[in-house]
Amino acid sequence: MKITQIIQGVHNPSAGPTYSVARLADELCNLGEAASVLTLGQPPAEWPHKAPFKIHGGKLELKTGISISLMQEIRNLSKEPGIFHGHGIWRVANLFPLIINKNSPARIVLSPRGMLSPWSMQHKSLIKQPFWQLLQKPALQRVDCFHVTAPLEYDDIRRVGLKTPASIIPNGVDIPELPEKIQKLKKIVFLSRIDPKKGLDILLPAWTAIANKFEDWELVIAGPLDGEYPKTVQAMAEELGTPRVKFIGQILGEEKRNLLASASLFVLPTYSENFGIAVAEALAHGTPVITTTETPWTDVKQKNCGWCIPPDEDKLKETLTEALNQPLQKLQEMGDHGRVWMQQDYAWPRIAEMMKQTYAWLQHNSSKPDWIVD
Repeated sequence: MKITQIIQGVHNPSAGPTYSVARLADELCNLGEAASVLTLGQPPAEWPHKAPFKIHGGKLELKTGISISLMQEIRNLSKEPGIFHGHGIWRVANLFPLIINKNSPARIVLSPRGMLSPWSMQHKSLIKQPFWQLLQKPALQRVDCFHVTAPLEYDDIRRVGLKTPASIIPNGVDIPELPEKIQKLKKIVFLSRIDPKKGLDILLPAWTAIANKFEDWELVIAGPLDGEYPKTVQAMAEELGTPRVKFIGQILGEEKRNLLASASLFVLPTYSENFGIAVAEALAHGTPVITTTETPWTDVKQKNCGWCIPPDEDKLKETLTEALNQPLQKLQEMGDHGRVWMQQDYAWPRIAEMMKQTYAWLQHNSSKPDWIVD
């Protein structure tokens, strides 16, 4: 099959969608499929993936996020059988289903990437509502199958009135090779975009309130520091007088792996997350997690690898206290349980095979996989 993954941009290699889209395309290539990535905007500093990619990055695209040439290429490609798998909404590039002929032999899959959650729909709603009614909803009604990463996200697409079948398939995660002996440090790590929905406005006050009870622990916040909101968060930490907090900016590659592997606890107190790849990455590195009920990671407690709580400052303070009172050996055992879970259920070859079967069902009318829900 010819499979084209479409995403708004790939210039930020630390972004969850950039990573997961590229890795899915890689693994589909490993399965013998003709998978590629089509995008616009700025090129990435590097592309460590086997799947080919093409960028529409002229002056118009960089200035407006609109690409006539991208839409023309999609329309031309859609004259032949194949799969177009789009990722995300609210951008002009995500409206591509509108330009594909209804009689096209190609099939359309779309991953909302959490952008249909109640939090996301309400955020900047004055701008989104007209766009939704005029363009975005009509585009989504042209989709042949949605891809959602958890039942929580399936509920989101039904809540907004979309009735198309959906495949419930999690994102994959790379399982890193780890040394037999890892020195775990008394370090709490937050690693994600520094964005209003990620819950730093409750993490910083919660840590500030308990930090003096745990004087040998520190909080490390990793994520891009450009833009206004990261400055707001840093100012918040200064105003609170938050002790032992480090803002280390964006980290990638070996530096990122070392940070996750050496941490004794990972925290993502997010208000909304369709998947939360950073949670999976932390568990794959053998680090237990604290996250929220607004993610699909409600099984971390059952799997004995973390805590899942409401995104509430008092509850986070209580849970951090409970976690930091555990012996380091107990936290490491919890992290080991999480790593085994990731190996069994979230390794990329398994996820890519599920996506391949979904595409085959759409393109060739093969048997319907169990993970597709009407």
